[in-house]
Amino acid sequence: MSDTPRFSIIVPAYNVADYLEECLRSVAAQSGRDWECLVVDDGSTDGATGELADRLAAELPGVRALHRENGGLSAARNTGLAAAAGEWVLFLDGDDRMAPGLLAALRADLDRDPDWDWLVGRYLRWLPDGRLEPHGGLSLTPGPCTGTYGERLARLYAAGHWSVWKYCLRRSFLQRQGLTFWEEVRWAEDIGFDLALLAAGPRMRFVDHIFTHYRESRPGSLLNDAKNLPRRFEALGATWRRVQGLQAAGRLDAAAFGAARDALADMFWPQARTAAVPSAAVRAACLPGIRALRPLYPYGREVRSRRSWRIFQRLLRTAGPRPAPWGGTPRPGRGRNAQNPQKKKKAGTPGAPAVLRFV
Repeated sequence: MSDTPRFSIIVPAYNVADYLEECLRSVAAQSGRDWECLVVDDGSTDGATGELADRLAAELPGVRALHRENGGLSAARNTGLAAAAGEWVLFLDGDDRMAPGLLAALRADLDRDPDWDWLVGRYLRWLPDGRLEPHGGLSLTPGPCTGTYGERLARLYAAGHWSVWKYCLRRSFLQRQGLTFWEEVRWAEDIGFDLALLAAGPRMRFVDHIFTHYRESRPGSLLNDAKNLPRRFEALGATWRRVQGLQAAGRLDAAAFGAARDALADMFWPQARTAAVPSAAVRAACLPGIRALRPLYPYGREVRSRRSWRIFQRLLRTAGPRPAPWGGTPRPGRGRNAQNPQKKKKAGTPGAPAVLRFV
């Protein structure tokens, strides 16, 4: 490896001893030696992840282990960024794999056309049975990504947004713009990073390369634990406050702020439905965070009328999130059923998209 690496791969690791070796060996298998891999043990408590990181760093050329007190994924990534020396930065979670041949493909791209700050690629879902498959419904068209903030955000969203492990970022651009991860955000950390990154106006391009094999349904993952639902609303609230700060600092004009707000609302509504779990204790714990996000209620693609979010507010006031299986756009009507769609078991036009459906 050269003294100044071309690529820095940052791997945050917390209690992933069962997966970390496969992850780091997928990096070590990349061609060339113009890269460094910084694995950041984020105060793991399993008694094995930190030791494994040290052993693999001693064995695998180019791999270096860093250790810190637990601070969450954002803090671990920031620790890696502070220690990185490469011209380009990539992120890889400690339970995933880097796709074979990725660095060779990026080298060829950057040798041919280096004038970019942000490359965005694809990923494959790594299913529990070992199969790899594309994520359905995503659309990525290779080439430059230009346009307004909202237009670029929409293209990023369509390509599978909020996933920094399919990015290649120019480190000097991040430094010049003061871009790091927001450490108070401890769920869906990529959202705020993306919104702030777009606000900095990077030269952005989509590339037709698989970056990552993303492991789905890992036991113990924050994404799969209902007890962590309240943290999701806390994190969305922290991200919302940061986005408001970007607007106050003049980094987002009115149109860009509206696009960022709508993106957060699109994240909020699925979580609001998810919070309607059988556990009354979990529902009660979610309620303060949901109410703190009241400014997002009227926005997002799932809310199609002012009436819809007023009904949602009424449900929160009376019972908090709860399993209330009603869906569809309420029909116009009179009397009590017109004011309370839950009384109408067959409310909604057949075939209409569900609105505020609790599951």
